Amino acid sequence: MTSTVTVLRAPSANRVYASRSGPLAAAEAHWVLGAHLGAPSRVTERAVGGMDALRIEGLELTAPRGVSTDPAPEDHTGSDAPALRLLASLSSTLGLLEDVAGAVQGEGCGGAGTLLRPLDLPPVLRHPGDLETILKYPGKTNEQFTALLVNLAAALSTRRAGLFDGTLTLLDPLCGRGTTLNRALRLGLSPLGAEIDRKDVEAYRAFLATWLRTHRYKHTVTDGRLTRHGKQLGIRIDAELAPDKQAQREGRGQTLTVYGCDTRELAHLLPARSVDAIVGDLPYGVQHGGRSAAGWQRSPLEVLAEAAPGWRSLLRDGGGMALAVNRHTLARSDATAVLADAGLRVISADGAFRHRVDQSIDRDVLLAIPTDHPQAEQLAALGTDERTP
Repeated sequence: MTSTVTVLRAPSANRVYASRSGPLAAAEAHWVLGAHLGAPSRVTERAVGGMDALRIEGLELTAPRGVSTDPAPEDHTGSDAPALRLLASLSSTLGLLEDVAGAVQGEGCGGAGTLLRPLDLPPVLRHPGDLETILKYPGKTNEQFTALLVNLAAALSTRRAGLFDGTLTLLDPLCGRGTTLNRALRLGLSPLGAEIDRKDVEAYRAFLATWLRTHRYKHTVTDGRLTRHGKQLGIRIDAELAPDKQAQREGRGQTLTVYGCDTRELAHLLPARSVDAIVGDLPYGVQHGGRSAAGWQRSPLEVLAEAAPGWRSLLRDGGGMALAVNRHTLARSDATAVLADAGLRVISADGAFRHRVDQSIDRDVLLAIPTDHPQAEQLAALGTDERTP
């Protein structure tokens, strides 16, 4: 039996992002639920008691037949129910309420003749929130937006279920100081990253080591030279972590690797077709540029053109990609053409995730999959039916 759920949205600490977080959350829910559950749900924005929320219709909240839940199966709090895990993982989810039949007449909390019943949020994040929020620096991507990118890229993968059991392989080929990597760690993944700026790599190493030590995790963080054919490319950071000895013994530990190199080198450092999801926040060409053969450039298109073939070679045929771009400096048509040349198909609609960051950054997200993705048509159909802000 299907249900209607109201998702209370957490307020964004970022004032500019908050002004568009409603449409962005709706678009995220459309893609994530549609990809994971096989069909799009009807998602609309609403308010509950003055709080921003999403109303999502047509969800199967009970766990699949044969899956044990606690308490009783008819109670929708079983954490094995796929829809509940997905709702809990959405980037701005604060709480869940189920619309139930009520005896009230007229306009109630959930509309005419309905009541709202709280649902428990299944645990989907393994580590404290300050892993994402404590590190502050100019140009840092908003944490909620980062979570949105991770969810979208994972949803496009045929191995999307690995988002919840830690087996999804995620790569951020432009990882900066690790915002995406920290989100992936909180989800229980063992992510990979690359960053050409040595200062950023060293800053991330220092932060992660301090955080793990402060929280008394069992961990190791090591760094060494990153070389190829005898040539030093930069430094490499490797980390292993687990909340405690028991988690470590039970194999619930995680790993992380950061390659301090040009993103174009990744195709030579990682096995081909080894990555399930790629998340990237492309250089905006405003305050910073991107590395190319000629040195630092201010053209995001050039960065994408040089890097995309390598990224495609690492992505499994059933993989997914979510790229944040600045529409002022990278036209969608140009980006789509470059990705197509690399064997990638953009399936999100123009402007589906569009929002203003500041006067010089008009941000959007490109969702792309390999042209030979086994679920290409089903996923592309979500793009033709999606809500656009």
